[in-house]
Amino acid sequence: MKASIFKTIIEKYFPKTAKKYYEKINGSKDEPKYLHDQMLTEEYSPDMTYTSISGNYTRVTADVVSFDSPVPLKSRATIKQATGDIPKLGIGFSLNEKQMNTLRILKNAKGRLVEFLKKIFKDTESCIFGIKEKIEQAHLIGFSSGVTIIQDEQNVGHGIRINYNIPEANQFGVVKNWNDIDSKPIDDIKRVKKYAKTVGEYPNTMWIDSYGLDRLLKNKQVREFYAAGLNYTGTNFPALDEEQVTSLFRRSLKLNLRVIERSFIHEKDGKRIISEGWVENMVVFTTGTNVGSLVYSTLAEEEFPTEGVVYTKPNPYILISKSGSTNPVSELTAGQALAIPVLQNVESLFYINSAELDESEQVEEDSLFKYDGTDYQRSIVVQSLNEVEENLNVTEALTDAQIQDIINQLSDESQIAFELKLEELTP
Repeated sequence: MKASIFKTIIEKYFPKTAKKYYEKINGSKDEPKYLHDQMLTEEYSPDMTYTSISGNYTRVTADVVSFDSPVPLKSRATIKQATGDIPKLGIGFSLNEKQMNTLRILKNAKGRLVEFLKKIFKDTESCIFGIKEKIEQAHLIGFSSGVTIIQDEQNVGHGIRINYNIPEANQFGVVKNWNDIDSKPIDDIKRVKKYAKTVGEYPNTMWIDSYGLDRLLKNKQVREFYAAGLNYTGTNFPALDEEQVTSLFRRSLKLNLRVIERSFIHEKDGKRIISEGWVENMVVFTTGTNVGSLVYSTLAEEEFPTEGVVYTKPNPYILISKSGSTNPVSELTAGQALAIPVLQNVESLFYINSAELDESEQVEEDSLFKYDGTDYQRSIVVQSLNEVEENLNVTEALTDAQIQDIINQLSDESQIAFELKLEELTP
């Protein structure tokens, strides 16, 4: 690695240009374009090891897995436990001899300075963009599933799987797959909120991807809830739009709905590959919009810079460098970052896998009814409901799902009374 043949002019314009590109890509401090900037607080760590980023409010474990495996991230077999330092993120671009000759001509031509600067610093923008995209995808995958992956550049084909260890009790399935128009997403959501309340947490924001939103817009129960709020008594209420569902969730469930629609483009073996940023079928509930930290540290090259290489930092954790080569003549722009998104206070995060049936799903046509994880005689459940509210007229002819709907509609006071009566009548 040698000094660039344009070193003097790079030293003059590099810091200011890199800062300008960063602001263009990232947005302002008040309105950042990236969710990891909105949802994570930057936190410096002098010792970027897996142990050092696990604190009082963080539970991180890591292992080495296959990076491009088709197996879901959570299920990939562990090759070995990850220990020591967290791998850095890196990306690089180079200009070939032909491009270098074009730059030489522009540099020596009068009135072409701006064009020259645009061409020589274009890869600076690409490096900043590439690092931010890597962090954004790691954050969204980790946030939507509780597990993320960071490519290990020192070990080709492998990645570091970071597990934030979301409590098992905070992870829910559903009574019926949300792909089914007759599923009960409102009931599933209420079940999560009810459990959260028992552990002192009050989720106010629900995160879902655009595919999940489409299912909610067409869902029968969601449409019926919206229609009921309008005192609509018909049976053929049309599919809703995003604004209507957002309004319904805010009004009826006290939840702010955040829809994530994000994909990422990678290049492998000369081919562009598009991957989603949100883990399929996952729905996340949070008690706020700040969910953790972007933990970063100092890169070794900052402390031990290579002679002749020009460096600049457009933000606290991204290091951009420019260098040259004479065999062949080329210009290299490289971006590096030692940063990792870390979810914190994971006890306040709650998850629904909208395609995974809950093990506590009701079994129809038996004498039992499962409530809050406990099996009760259906006859006692029916009796308890009718004694709490005499106008309910609940009968054993109703399905378990219909009985659960009635329970979900009870006020907090009636629900407490129902539970007390249930315990009283149960032998």
